[in-house]
Order: sequence, then structure tokens, then C-alpha cells
Amino acid sequence: MLKFPKNFHIGASMSAMQTEGKGITEIGDLTFDAYFKENPELFYHGVGPDLTSDITRHYKDDIAKFKYIGLDSVRTGFSWARLFPDGINLNKEAVKFYHDYIDEYFKNDIEIIMTLFHFDMPLWAHELGGWESREVIEKFISYCEFVFKQYGSKIDYFVTFNEPLVPVFEGYVGKMHYPAKDSPKEAVAQAYGIFLAHAKAVKLFKELKIDSKIGVVYNWNFTFPFSDSAEDKISAEIYDAYVNRGPLNIMYNGNINPIIIKTLEEYNITPFHTSEEIEIIKQTKIDFLGVNYYFPCRVKTNENVKNRWALDQMHIEIPADAKINPFRGWEIYPEGLYDISIAIKEELNNIPWYIAENGMGVENEDRFRNVNGQIDDDYRIEFLETHMSELKRGLDAGSNCFGYHIWAAIDCWSFRNAYKNRYGLIEVDLKDQSRKFKKSAYWYKELIENKE
Repeated sequence: MLKFPKNFHIGASMSAMQTEGKGITEIGDLTFDAYFKENPELFYHGVGPDLTSDITRHYKDDIAKFKYIGLDSVRTGFSWARLFPDGINLNKEAVKFYHDYIDEYFKNDIEIIMTLFHFDMPLWAHELGGWESREVIEKFISYCEFVFKQYGSKIDYFVTFNEPLVPVFEGYVGKMHYPAKDSPKEAVAQAYGIFLAHAKAVKLFKELKIDSKIGVVYNWNFTFPFSDSAEDKISAEIYDAYVNRGPLNIMYNGNINPIIIKTLEEYNITPFHTSEEIEIIKQTKIDFLGVNYYFPCRVKTNENVKNRWALDQMHIEIPADAKINPFRGWEIYPEGLYDISIAIKEELNNIPWYIAENGMGVENEDRFRNVNGQIDDDYRIEFLETHMSELKRGLDAGSNCFGYHIWAAIDCWSFRNAYKNRYGLIEVDLKDQSRKFKKSAYWYKELIENKE
């Protein structure tokens, strides 16, 4: 079995919205509440965001299970809409809940990483214009300030945003997130607002001198040209600037890739900005980086028929001989973790970093249930072994990686896919919210115990 160092953190991730549902306190409506209300038929088996995995009622038992597995750390998050349901008034019940919740991790010797925004846009904020609105950004910073002051002494690592551009690509040039538009110009404005909100949150955190660390969790689906053609190489460079290294560098140290500036100007979709805002963004300096990795992006050039922005001239294509997760349609490429390890070492000043999400979602796991009622998810164990082997190779090559988190600790609600594809080490039965370890949980426990 793989052997990681004793001080290497092996844990698991989840999020507030995907596990809390409406929960035991008041919570304001989210954009996904509106999406489900307007189009319930788009959600797998009609399962919306109301209940999810109901962790606000089950957290003590869940954390005890995390302790049994031996998780060194867990990442979850605060819900902005729970703490400030209307964006103005503080929900004191929610304040107490998060204290109790965080304290339970302490009692079980589990380090906690808390995310401030994980796709859970309050509906009122969306109605004000989302991240394009400076009013929304300032309200977000007020929420961050409250969280930093209220919980700062308890949290080991703060994360500003998880996969910051997923709601942009899926909500403004895609259909999986609200408002399910197809408007590159709006997408760019939303993305810029996220960069500004992140920079302001990091700046505030440093000014408050919180005795903790702050970073971002970015989904780095490593970019490759699909072929050796000059066209694919150019497209891959542009794609990387818009989707992978480009945004990551902005959130890492405020460095804006000239390709972004040039191509936005060419298509006349440069977002509104001020010189003062750009200076704030350029001053960004995070303490650590979290990376979510699921698949690589192999970029192939196509004819730019729509001609709205640079990304219209390319698409992602999977090689015919690639290994695929058929339930997600994603390429399985463990070597990407080694590539990321070396890129961070060589390009990002070997910043302290960790794998914040990596995992395998599988549909209808019930068919893998054994005679004792346990799901024998050997496919997940194989996925973990191959990916963590590549990460270990990067670690041995000197990359400053301090941990690995599987997605997910427990089965989570996954937006429009709901519970279609399960990722958890722990199964959640939606009929009665009971929990049960999968085979992978015992393998993971052994892996943790095997550290040296």
C-alpha cells in the first residue's frame, strides 16, 4: 500500500449547500432554489436542494464516522445565506450552529478547512446582478469580515472560493447552473467580479491579522493541445489563459495574462473596471492553494461560427483510446496530478498546496452491494490508488504538497445531477438519511494508518 509522510494530511471534502439543505436554522433562498422551483424536471429524479444530506441534524454522528476512518482534515464551508438570510440581518441561530459544528471537529481531532463560497449564491445577490454588482461584492466582504472575526481563531485554513469559474461557465455560457444563459459578455463580467471579491477578501484577511491561512480552491483540469497541430497549440494556450492557468494566476498573485486582455478587447467584451480595482487584484497574495482535479482538458480547434469570444473557436475532445468514467463522460488520467505537482513547483514558487478534491462519481452504486449490504466500490479504490500514486511521485520530486482530500466524505447532492453519481466514502440512504461505510472507507482508513 502507498505510504505518505506522517505530517501529510489525508482527508475529505464536501460543501455547505451540498450537505446542509435547509437545515435546522433559517436560511435565505439560493439560486438553486429558484432553478429547482422553475424547472424541477431538470433535476435528476426530481431531487432538489431542500434536504440534501441533512448534515445539520446528523453532524455529530457523521464526524464520529470521519474520526473512525481517521481523517486528518475535512473541508466544508459556511453558508452566506444561512448567516445572512437577507444579506443584511445576522442569523444568530446560524452563528451558534457553526460554532457547534466546528467545535465537534475539534473534539474529534480533525482539522477544519472552511470555504466562504461554494456555488451557493443567495437569490437576493443574484437579483442585484451577482458578482457583476459592486453592492454584492461589498456585502460579500462584510460577510467575510464577520466570519473572520467570529471564527478566525478556530479555523486552520480559510478558502475564499471553490472552483470560482464553474458557476460562470455553467450559468452564463452553460445550462447546469442558474440562470442558465448563453452570454459570454455577462460571463466575463461575473468572472471579473469574482476575481475582485477574492482579492478584497484576501486583503481584508491580511489587514485583520487573523492567525490562520487563506487561499483559494481552483479546479485545475490540466490543459493539453489535442494534437501537435499549430492550431490546436494556439487554442490550448488561449483556453489555458481563460480556464486554467490564467484565472488561477489572477487568484494566486494578481497576475493577469496578456492573452486575456488582448482577446477580450478583440471581441469588445472587456468588463467594466477601474484602475483602483485592478491594483487591488494585482496585490493578491494567497498563503496556500487547493486544487480540484478530475480530468484533463485536451483542446481542439473548431470553426468560430458564433464569433462572440475566443473560446468559441475551440472545444474539449477526448482521445478515442482514453480511459473513461462512463457515468460522467470524463477522461481518467491520473498522470495529471503529477503534471500539476511539477507545474506548481516550477511556476507558482512551490507554494504550499493540497489536492482539495479528487474522486470518482458512479451511478447506481446499489448494484455493487454485497450480501452484507455494503457497497463494494473497488472502482473507487482503483481510482484513488492510481491518482494518489501520481501525487506521491510529485511529492517525491519536491512539490510542496501537504495533503489530499477525496471528494467526498459522504454522498453529496450534486446540483442538477442530485444523487445520480455518488462520490462518498460513506453512503447516504435518501429514504431515511441513514449512513453506511462503503468498502473504500476501510481502504482509506488503512491508507491513513499506513503513513510513516
